[in-house]
Amino acid sequence: MVPTISDIQCYSFLFFASLITTFVIRSILSKPIKVTTNSHLPSPPALPIIGHLHLLGPSLYKSLHNLSTKYGPLLYLRFGASHCLLVSSASVASEIFKSQDLAFASRPRFAFSDKLLYGTSGFVTAPYGDYWRFMKKLCVTELLGTKQLERSLFVRREEKERLLKRMLESARKKEDVDVGVEVMKFTNTVTCRIAMSTSCLEQEGEAEKIRDLVMESFKLAAKMCFGDVLGPFKKLGFWVFGKQALDLTRRYDELLERVLKDHEVRRCKNEGEREDKKDLMHVLLDVFHDEKADVQITRTHIKAFFADLFIAGTGTSAESMQWAIALLINHPSVFNKVSGEEYGTKVDMQPGPGMSLSMARRLIVRPIVHFNPFTASI
Repeated sequence: MVPTISDIQCYSFLFFASLITTFVIRSILSKPIKVTTNSHLPSPPALPIIGHLHLLGPSLYKSLHNLSTKYGPLLYLRFGASHCLLVSSASVASEIFKSQDLAFASRPRFAFSDKLLYGTSGFVTAPYGDYWRFMKKLCVTELLGTKQLERSLFVRREEKERLLKRMLESARKKEDVDVGVEVMKFTNTVTCRIAMSTSCLEQEGEAEKIRDLVMESFKLAAKMCFGDVLGPFKKLGFWVFGKQALDLTRRYDELLERVLKDHEVRRCKNEGEREDKKDLMHVLLDVFHDEKADVQITRTHIKAFFADLFIAGTGTSAESMQWAIALLINHPSVFNKVSGEEYGTKVDMQPGPGMSLSMARRLIVRPIVHFNPFTASI
């Protein structure tokens, strides 16, 4: 006998009803878990199963601000099966990240991360340990250190001039310009050139491909965060978004593998290359081939690290710059100060590796950090 449409609808209803019932029963049975640490923290009233999800509005950072204003600078929140702390005070944040750094050093396991190509091999998702400490040290010394800033000064200046030329050319032609896209392209290209040098990026438009991948990553991450609140049913998130996540990771891997092979060829040709000529990928390859290294890393570790670097570094920098531009446009008096219309004098400054302002106009100090809930992990 062939089932009718009404039969199928009935079966579907019973199936989902049984799933929800199982979820509720499991939540009730597993209630007595480590509540001791959370019971001493301030926390808004929560609902069964969903926790504090009902307190979040369309604007996440405004919702969190309202909660911290009402309940204090340190709150315990639960979004479904995801537990977190809301810290909204500089003094409390300093206590957590400095005094209690080890207690908060572990990383949460995101929904179905073990099914993805890189798993927890990336710097962002890696558990606290020797590998994580090594990568943190590498970032501080080789990526953000003073010597690296000095080496990258020419790259940043050159890409800044390219950005301004593109903007001026579009203005002359009276063309509309998406400032967000242009700034994203600028930050991405600078990151690519500093981390992986320029020769392997300009031949086949790798910087453009990475920019597109980063944008797709932001959109997919916003959807995948839903899986973290499902608890025992987080696999449902993989059924819905798993194919997209695997495809995106595969495209990252293909691009980074090609760049990695190019660096290996160049490394063999220039075995005795000077240290100040090496980019970040060359440094990681040296560690990869060093059998006596303190931390043994794999090709997967290298590729996962660069994927994290582009996702984390490109979007945040571009958004801060775009937010600063928007603030200047919306505050003409501040813009006039920056452009020099009100103050024709200049300020003498010692040239440095950061901004390198030998004769700079007045520096305008203004908060430009724009909280983006899609790039922040709860």
